[in-house]
Amino acid sequence: MSPLSRILDSYRNFLVPPPARGQDVCVTCRRATDGFKRCWQCNRHHQAHGTGLADEVVPISMAEKDKQLMRALSQYKNSTSDEVRRRFTNELASVLATFLAKHQDCLGGFDLVTVVPSSQGRTSPLVDVLERRISRTSARFARALTTESQNTREMRPDSYDVVIDVREKSVLLVDDTWTSGASLQSAAVALKRAGSARVVGLVIGRYVDEPVAGVTAPFDWETCTLCA
Repeated sequence: MSPLSRILDSYRNFLVPPPARGQDVCVTCRRATDGFKRCWQCNRHHQAHGTGLADEVVPISMAEKDKQLMRALSQYKNSTSDEVRRRFTNELASVLATFLAKHQDCLGGFDLVTVVPSSQGRTSPLVDVLERRISRTSARFARALTTESQNTREMRPDSYDVVIDVREKSVLLVDDTWTSGASLQSAAVALKRAGSARVVGLVIGRYVDEPVAGVTAPFDWETCTLCA
């Protein structure tokens, strides 16, 4: 078995497929809503910014509190060990590369790939992954956004500066974790204000603090939230 196959088999054991769209699932982030169209946070964002938000948000997996995916998403950038950071970065790069290889068409095509910039003044490891290590994104990657704002879990699009020309471009906006969604959606609003034609948010893990209910099928690399 190849190293990539080992990683994908390992992750398939703990990745959680996002729930299919329905009356009890947020149309934006896939969190449970008890019958509402959007969860409380996504509804607040929609009321304030409407079509200025990302046109689509695609979580690869739900990320349950204290479970293995959240550990990987934390340790790949926060571990004090270089070896641990490298290991989890390599694994998450494999997850992203495999998902894009199988579902690029589902995302609708994109002219530009960029990341939600870190709110802590650091360069996200995703920059290196998307700019250098994934062939499907490297030629289209650009550091389109900057911010000096701290993450307050509140919308702050005025705190994001678009530093390249994005007019009429379709943008794939990548982040590792969606918690409140405020960072990705603030970046999406900034891109739309700068003239982007379309913004699709892609996140590795949609954080939830309780086990995801109603998901019975195992994770399947061949299926995403858009083609399910």
